[in-house]
Amino acid sequence: MRTGRVLIIEENSMVPVDRRVWYEATSLRDAGWDVIVICPEGTGAHAGKPKVGDTSHITQEVLDGVTVYRFPLVFAEHGVADYLREYVTAYISITRLAWHVWRNGPFDILHICNPPDIFFPLGLFYRILGARFIFDHHDLFPEMVGSRYQSQAGKFLYAIARISEYFTLRSADVVIATNESYRRIALDRGCVPAEKVIVVRNGPKTEEFTPEEPLAALKRGFPFLVCYVGVMGQQDGISELVETIDFVVHSLGRDDILFVLVGDGADHTMAKTRLKERGLGRFVDMPGMIRNTGDLRRYMSSADVFVSPEPRSPLNIHSTFIKIGEYMAMGKPIVAYDLPETRYTAEEAAFYVEHGDTAGFGKAITALLDDPERRQRMGAIGRKRVVDKLSWEHQQQHLFRAYEIALSARREVSKHNSTE
Repeated sequence: MRTGRVLIIEENSMVPVDRRVWYEATSLRDAGWDVIVICPEGTGAHAGKPKVGDTSHITQEVLDGVTVYRFPLVFAEHGVADYLREYVTAYISITRLAWHVWRNGPFDILHICNPPDIFFPLGLFYRILGARFIFDHHDLFPEMVGSRYQSQAGKFLYAIARISEYFTLRSADVVIATNESYRRIALDRGCVPAEKVIVVRNGPKTEEFTPEEPLAALKRGFPFLVCYVGVMGQQDGISELVETIDFVVHSLGRDDILFVLVGDGADHTMAKTRLKERGLGRFVDMPGMIRNTGDLRRYMSSADVFVSPEPRSPLNIHSTFIKIGEYMAMGKPIVAYDLPETRYTAEEAAFYVEHGDTAGFGKAITALLDDPERRQRMGAIGRKRVVDKLSWEHQQQHLFRAYEIALSARREVSKHNSTE
């Protein structure tokens, strides 16, 4: 594989918390690439209030051989104005940092991750300067916009998002899709040639997500531990999970289960408030975002059942959730709503529940807790599927293929120019 210099840009998360982007960066580093990442340092409302274009707090560090530039950002939590402020702030900071990186040494590949789909002008600009543009399609930005805003204004914003998505897909030399659903969207909505769309699935590194001995202290004296790991946003089903916990404790009378909700996001505070109001505080532990892989692995190894409560939506029916592969790697069964890509990934490692049936979700959890043989069998199926097919060790080969295609496109352009 040819190597060179690559700049990876992401706006809605940061490394190494975003494991997909971090896996991409470190795999490219190991293959001999000089890797630079631009990402936020903010973590929501607690990140401070940077002014638009403020570069006074930009930081630079070398993290495990990867150069990382971080810019201050407050992630939007409510309303159109919040999101506009976030995106304008991010756009100005990312544009300035990308130019700073280019001036210190041109990069061969500009690798932009979404959401949002607003950075295609950067891709086009650096293509003119000679770089190749890879678009890493993580989420369906139009569907995210549509789920947030149901008004007439929301329909207008959705239309703008679709236009932005189209230009992003069309302007890329290569599109990396996280699954076959996203690949079909690139082909159909973006009119991208099939040979330019490469599927690189969300898969855990088996060395990081290997089960270890459960830690009894994490169960706080409860016989069972049910665990959620991930972002807590509107589309992640945290509100539905609160309803399920309420049903399990108050309707089924189960006082032998500790629910551990690991993560952070816009719905974290809402969930904590609702749980307290319903007298569920002692049955739930919410440790926040755990960034240390070893600590996270200990929580996950202590779980008896994992939950993936994402509801059916135009976004979720097409999406593959990173948590599913990580759950499977830990060798434990999953309870999830029946979504196409979740079913494709987990197969028999998950217990599927009809959409919106929060009571059924709770009954599925307790049924698995009361059937240890079934839990062990499902967990073994999931672990084997990850090791044999879905782990990052398998996926990184597809990443390298995407880079080879992008570099080939650059060589073709150079060859064409030299003959004119």
